[in-house]
Amino acid sequence: MNRHDRHLAAQITAAAWRENLNGRRERPAPEGARDGAFNQLDLPGGADEDPVATLEAILGAPVPEHLRAELRSAREGLALARVRAANRNRHFAALAARAGAGSLAELVAACTGDPHTTTRLLETLATEGHQLHPCARTRLGWEPADLARYDLETARPIRVRLVADRGGVLARSGTDLREHPMLAGLDLPGPVLPVHPWQLEHRILPKYADLFAAGRLAVLEATVPAWPTAAIRTLAGHGAPGFLKLALGIHVTSTRRDISPNTAFLAPVLSAKLRSMDPATGEEHRHALVADVAGAWLPGARDLTAIARAPLHESLAPGLVCVPATALAAISPVTGVSLAAEYADWSGDAGRWMRDYARLWTGPILEKARLGIGLETHLQNSLVGFRGPQPITPVTRDLGGARIHAPSAPFPLELPADSPVNAASMDQVRSKVAYTLFQNHFAPLAAALERDCGLDAAGFWSDLADHIAALPLPAADRDAYLAPRVPTKALLTMRLHPGREIATLVDNPLAKGRR
Repeated sequence: MNRHDRHLAAQITAAAWRENLNGRRERPAPEGARDGAFNQLDLPGGADEDPVATLEAILGAPVPEHLRAELRSAREGLALARVRAANRNRHFAALAARAGAGSLAELVAACTGDPHTTTRLLETLATEGHQLHPCARTRLGWEPADLARYDLETARPIRVRLVADRGGVLARSGTDLREHPMLAGLDLPGPVLPVHPWQLEHRILPKYADLFAAGRLAVLEATVPAWPTAAIRTLAGHGAPGFLKLALGIHVTSTRRDISPNTAFLAPVLSAKLRSMDPATGEEHRHALVADVAGAWLPGARDLTAIARAPLHESLAPGLVCVPATALAAISPVTGVSLAAEYADWSGDAGRWMRDYARLWTGPILEKARLGIGLETHLQNSLVGFRGPQPITPVTRDLGGARIHAPSAPFPLELPADSPVNAASMDQVRSKVAYTLFQNHFAPLAAALERDCGLDAAGFWSDLADHIAALPLPAADRDAYLAPRVPTKALLTMRLHPGREIATLVDNPLAKGRR
C-alpha cells in the first residue's frame, strides 16, 4: 500500500459516514474521528488502506466494476498530481523566500498588477480536488500521457485548437468568439469554435469525419495557448486573459464533461440577465460575476461545444488580487497551514475573519435565491478579491450548475424544460444554494481554521445562523437554511448507482448553534 491510497480510503470512509451509506452513521465513528459540520468527518492520519477494500468492508459486498475503475483512475491521477505538486510547492516557497514574504498570502498580496495570472497559478494548489468526492481525481478516458499533458499540474500550456465553421453548421449565442481576448489577435476571417486538443483527436475528428471531409468544418493551423483550471475542461488564457470552457469527453469525478447545446446557448443569456441586476459589477464589496460572453455548438451534439468567459479584471476593482476559494482550503507550501489560515492569522482575529468572509457571500447569494436564482457557489466556482488579508469582493463563475425558478426571477426568461438549470420549485433553488455555499464552501474553510488557528467553529456557525435569521428573507427561506437536518448530495452513493440523483439528510450546525 502507499500514501496515495490513504487519502482515497479516508475520503471513502468520510463519504460513507456523511451519506449514512449502509447505515454507517448508525454505528460508532472510526477511532479518533470527529463528526464535524454537516456530518463531515474529520479523520486522523493512519495506516495506508486499499480504497476498494475499505468500501467493500462498508458495503459488505463487492464494489461494482465501474466504480473500481473510477477509484483506480483517481488513485493514479492523485499519485501523479502529488509528485508534480511537490515541484510546484518548492517553486512557490522559493518565490516567497526571495520576496521576503512570510506566507503565501503575503506574497500574493503584492501581485496586484495581473489578477489573471495570480489566480491561474493559485488554481494549482487544489491538488486533492473536490474535498467531498472520493473520485475527485478520476479521469477515465485519459492515459498516463494524457494526465501528464492535460491535467491541472501540467508544466506547459495546452494548445487549444480552432475549428472553422465553413459550412455554417454551428449555432452561436452571445458575442462572436473571435472577439474574445484569447482569440482577438488571430486572423480569423470566419466563425470558429475552440476545441480541446484531446477532444479533437479522440472525439471530434473520428465522429464528424464526414463534415471535415466535405469541407463544412476545418481544423485551422492557429492555436490558442491556455492552462487548465481546477475544472480541467475550463482553460485560462496564457498570453491573454479570459477563459474557454470546452467539451471534454472524459469522466471527471461523477460524469463525462461534455457541454450540452442548452448550456452553451443559455450561458451568455443568463450572464447578461444577472449582470443587469447589478450594473455596478467591478465595485468593491459587491457580488460579482465572471460573465460567460459567447457560446457555440453543433446542434444536437454535446461533444462539439464551447463557452467563452470574460477576463477576471472586468469583475474586480483595481488593486485587488483574486484568489480561488479552492486555494483557500488548500495547504500553503510556505507555512504548511491552509491559505485561509494564513489570511486569518495575518488579519489578527481568525473568528472575525471567517465571519467577515461568510457574510460577504451570504447576503448577496441568499438575496438572489430569494428571487429564484440559485447560484452554485461551491469552492471551485468561487473566487475572492482580496486587499491584504481582507476579503473584499465575492466573485462567482460558471452558471452551468445554477438553478433558476423562472416564475420567481426578476427578469423574463425562457428555459428549456429539459435543462437542469430549470428549477421546478423554489425548494430546488434553496437546496442548491444551501449545499454549495454552506456545506461545500464554508464548512471546509471553517474546519481548516479550526485545525490551523483554533477557530471556535461552533461559535462561527452560531453567529452565521443569527446573521441569516436577521436577513430580510421569506420565512420559507430561513426555515430551509436553518432546519435541523438538510439534504446533502450523496456523491459516493450516486457512484454506486450511476445516473441517479441521490440526496441524504445531515445534521445542520446552523440549527444546532442558533441562539
